[in-house]
Amino acid sequence: MVKAILNCTNLSVEYKNGVNAVRGVSFNIDPSECLALVGESGCGKTSIAHAALGLLPSTASIGGSIRINGNEVIGASTAVLQQLRGRTIGFVSQDPFESCNPLDKVKLHISEAWHAHRLKIPNNKIPDLLSELGIKNSNIKMKQFPHQWSGGMLQRATIAAAIAHKPSLVIADEPTSALDADISDTTLTLLKQAGTAILLISHDIDVVKRHADRIAVIYAGKIVEINDVKKVLSTPKHPYTIALLRAIPQSGRGLPHPLPGTPPDLSARNKGCSFAPRCPYVKSSCFRFTPVLRHGVACLVMGKHGFKRDHNSIIGLHKHILYESGGSPSEPESKKRQIPSIYKEKPVAEVHHITKIYGKGTRTVNAVVDASLRIYKGEIVGICGSSGCGKSTFLRILSTIEVPDDGTVHMDSQYINNDRRGGSAHKLLRRGYVMPIFQDPVRSLDQQWPIWRTITEPLMARQFLSKKVRRKVASKELGNIGLGHIDINARPYELSLGQCQRISIIRALISNPALITADEPTSALDASVSATILHLLADAAAKGTAIVIVSHDIAVLNALCHRVLTMRDGVL
Repeated sequence: MVKAILNCTNLSVEYKNGVNAVRGVSFNIDPSECLALVGESGCGKTSIAHAALGLLPSTASIGGSIRINGNEVIGASTAVLQQLRGRTIGFVSQDPFESCNPLDKVKLHISEAWHAHRLKIPNNKIPDLLSELGIKNSNIKMKQFPHQWSGGMLQRATIAAAIAHKPSLVIADEPTSALDADISDTTLTLLKQAGTAILLISHDIDVVKRHADRIAVIYAGKIVEINDVKKVLSTPKHPYTIALLRAIPQSGRGLPHPLPGTPPDLSARNKGCSFAPRCPYVKSSCFRFTPVLRHGVACLVMGKHGFKRDHNSIIGLHKHILYESGGSPSEPESKKRQIPSIYKEKPVAEVHHITKIYGKGTRTVNAVVDASLRIYKGEIVGICGSSGCGKSTFLRILSTIEVPDDGTVHMDSQYINNDRRGGSAHKLLRRGYVMPIFQDPVRSLDQQWPIWRTITEPLMARQFLSKKVRRKVASKELGNIGLGHIDINARPYELSLGQCQRISIIRALISNPALITADEPTSALDASVSATILHLLADAAAKGTAIVIVSHDIAVLNALCHRVLTMRDGVL
């Protein structure tokens, strides 16, 4: 009998604020096996990962057991945990920007994998690791600071640190969210070829399908379905799994269907099935009895028989879900994605032959090369390309956050000069003409502000609103993106990365700007929430807002955008 690398038994996690993030989760991971955890943002996936690493706050109440290579992690001493981390357990954090010290060079960040254990770094080990992960000129680039790297490149640096000692287990929390498909596959293939067991936390079902052996679907802190990947994706048994699969963008089917309703309040002690208020098959018994995981599914109605995943049956199920919740089926693709007849009007924004160069001499980087683009009212333009190709730099120039070294930027037919102390750029930004959505949502939010203030701040540029009105508006907007259950007084550091990303998106949408520039706006979101956001962006465009969106997810761009451009080595 094969001895499992990780044994998680009846794990529970309750935070100081009363939130029961994890409620009786049990699973094993065998050597060389990849188990994927999927579910909506805030369902407890990251809490499980942090519990396995001993990274939960001391104020959290933890129950159950987690054993890794026979070592009990729950309640282990700091010395034991430090010995396990890095050599036995590798960790790839969800936010690569947050995991790196901005004052230290990238090389030092990776070097910590050896320094923490007082080990000498083998010759050329770091550049070799980076080269394997697709970082070109790694000998030079590893001497740069984190802000000089793109999100995708920085994510690969954290992966290099995680696999430095070829650990028995790698816990990877959204390790490919900022990577294009080819690099994602290369990265996870390297992990699997090393014989490493992987606990993969991901919202990207395509990545899970290609690389995971088993999949565990989590809802409200519990596993509702667990089985082989092929069985779960071809014959899902739990209604929540079916809904998640329906929310994945697919070519030729228009915008995906978001789940109706919102996740439950995890601080409440409710009986019955947590998914019952959102389930089309709900019965009275579902509100009285809590389903137990049997035959790989925790459902009183569907049980072990499952649900054949053919296209027509899933559409029928979701029509039922939408009608029961007071909604309506998604509009046909031809209506949703009809290109607006706006090309006779003046552009909302345009850039002409812009160029941006960083560094000097041998360290010169041509981030953007002779790029031109016009964006019209109501148009959605997508930009794709590999990590580090210049997409984010182009978007920052378009947002007037950075100034091009050559070329011109025009907003509302006005030339945007280089003077950041005033002039046309200052006036346009003051009245919210352009609103950016940044790739790093946590750092884009003021950590000291309650989220109601962050969400409604753009409205204050046009009119004064009382605190009472702003709080009411914020509550309504949070409900529109499935966050009606969270406290409007919460600070960003109290929320998950996905929740922060949704807040940054509604902050950009709330003032109905002329132009939105969105850098990977769905990278930290699961399929169901991503579908909701895509509908919000499509609705904003229908009202006249122009949108330029950068993403590695081609399926998302094809479902949402009127046209998709490719960037390669700074050339659009």
